[in-house]
Amino acid sequence: MYVPVTGYFLVFVISSWLAFLWLLQQQRMPDTSFSDIFSLLLVVAFAGLAALTGIGFLTVVISFLLFTVKKRRNKVTCRLGTVTGNVKSGRPQQLVHLHISPVFKPLLGFVKLRLIYDNVHYSDKFSLTTQKGQKKALSAVDGVYEWPLPQIKEYAVQKVLLYFEDFLQFFSFTVTLPCNSRFFTKPAVTPEKELKTGPRKTEETNKRIEELKKVEGEHLHYKSFEAHDDVRRIVWKIYARNRELVVRTPEVLDPYASHLSMYASFHTGFDITGNEVVQYPFQDHYKTVIWNTYLQLVKQGFEVEYLSDQQMAVPSLPDQQQTVQYTISASQWQHDKPLQAYIKPKEAAVVLISSLNDYEEVAKLMEQYGNDITFIFVQLSKSIRGRHIGHWVKWLFVSEEKHSYEVYKTSWRLSRLRSRVTANEKKIKQLLEQYAKPVVR
Repeated sequence: MYVPVTGYFLVFVISSWLAFLWLLQQQRMPDTSFSDIFSLLLVVAFAGLAALTGIGFLTVVISFLLFTVKKRRNKVTCRLGTVTGNVKSGRPQQLVHLHISPVFKPLLGFVKLRLIYDNVHYSDKFSLTTQKGQKKALSAVDGVYEWPLPQIKEYAVQKVLLYFEDFLQFFSFTVTLPCNSRFFTKPAVTPEKELKTGPRKTEETNKRIEELKKVEGEHLHYKSFEAHDDVRRIVWKIYARNRELVVRTPEVLDPYASHLSMYASFHTGFDITGNEVVQYPFQDHYKTVIWNTYLQLVKQGFEVEYLSDQQMAVPSLPDQQQTVQYTISASQWQHDKPLQAYIKPKEAAVVLISSLNDYEEVAKLMEQYGNDITFIFVQLSKSIRGRHIGHWVKWLFVSEEKHSYEVYKTSWRLSRLRSRVTANEKKIKQLLEQYAKPVVR
């Protein structure tokens, strides 16, 4: 059963009653006119407090009933959208604009809100803030909320909870309002080391670029050795294994090669069910690196084609960059599409892999294309570093937020998956060091 009173009201009633009884016992001259006047003043004072509380209760009830009647008549409008703003590093943020009308606020009171998202999760209770230059609406709730969210991904809001509260915050009446909306949190833009790479193929030759780019000279990546071939291009690893002389196809300088294919594998060979460290900080860190790598390639003048390893319904967005940003944000770890089934080596110029990729699959790919494709290896364990003395001091005096990455450090230290992932990281890192192009981050 819902009770529309807050903890403040219960504390107020109990403390007021105890104070009233205590003051009555403090009379030094009982059965006198002074005692009668003192008792009368106490009654008047507490009657005034009761009247003030009653006024607050009536203002809340009136606003609540007016809104409930409007809602039953389907005359309430609810609009929820996102506002472009700076993405803070360290934790996903989303600036949400919310408009609900008609809403008549309690006299000197408040209308607070709470969002129900992904069917089972609730946001913190919040009040909207008006933007600069925005006029306050008398019969509507309108403003923005900077929503700290736990993860970089797509969110679906189903309902809004409205809390009608009096100026003393003693009473709180709640109404649930349907308000469907979808949005995604964006990866932060972070500084990255310069990445040097080039395209593997040319799709269009109607636009000339200033700098010549190297592309493959033939359709096949390897071919049998012929008398006129350069012996320096012989692949000795294949000869040692099969006793066949093959050479890498030569590269040519193409003045039209501006197209670049970028792949990022979310495949995992580990059982990550229920592991919050992998699902939250690891995945967010990986998405952030992917997005910043994409931006870096775009700034270098390439026409970057990002190829996802999972199918999804992409909403209509203004430009290609926002479409790529959505695709990265909405991606999840998956077990269905390994590297061999995902990457097209003849087209791939940049391939991002993580600590969760299977070592054997990475080794097979590297053996054939390690010196041709730029592999970027993202060490996920680096997203959770150990505490230094400053962190320990902060931990003693400041409680960590529920979804702060600091919370996951202890969980990761105790995780049975940790030793396996770090061992896999070490093996992949040692493998990549044998080749010229791979980048470790």
